[in-house]
Amino acid sequence: MTISAETFLSDTIIFLRDLLRKNITDPLGRKDSIGFIMTAYAKRNTQYPLITVMNSGLDTQKLGMQSEKHWTTLTFEFQVYARDSKEVDRLTQQVINTLKDNQYGYESTDVEEIHGFQVTSVVPIIEVDGDNTIHRKVITVVYKVII
Repeated sequence: MTISAETFLSDTIIFLRDLLRKNITDPLGRKDSIGFIMTAYAKRNTQYPLITVMNSGLDTQKLGMQSEKHWTTLTFEFQVYARDSKEVDRLTQQVINTLKDNQYGYESTDVEEIHGFQVTSVVPIIEVDGDNTIHRKVITVVYKVII
C-alpha cells in the first residue's frame, strides 16, 4: 500500500487496520477478520471482541521556512472491546506487539514512511450494557510522518 499525501489520514488508518488484520487472530474465527477489526466505531450490529482504529489528533510543523514539507504527529486510538478482562488484556497486548514488531521490514510502518511508534496511554474502561459487562481498553499511539 502506498500512502498518498492527499489522503494520508485515511490511507494510514487503513494501513494500520490491515496490519492488525494480518497479525491478530479473531477469537471467533470470523472470515478475514471482517467485523473484528474496523476503521471506526461500529455502526452495524457487532459481536465482541472488536477492535477499532481511528485518528484522534494531528499536529504539523513546517520543516523549514522555504520547505513545503511538514513534520506531522498523528495520534491514533485503538479501542479493544472484549467479553472479559482476560480477553481485553490479551488483545490489547497483541495490538501493541503487532504495532511494535512491524516498525521495520517488509510491509512495515517504516516502508510506508510512518515513523516513531510510541504508546502514550492504555486506559481501561468497564461498561455495563444490560446484563452484559463490556471490557474495553483505549490504546493511544503516536506516529510521525513527513507530508
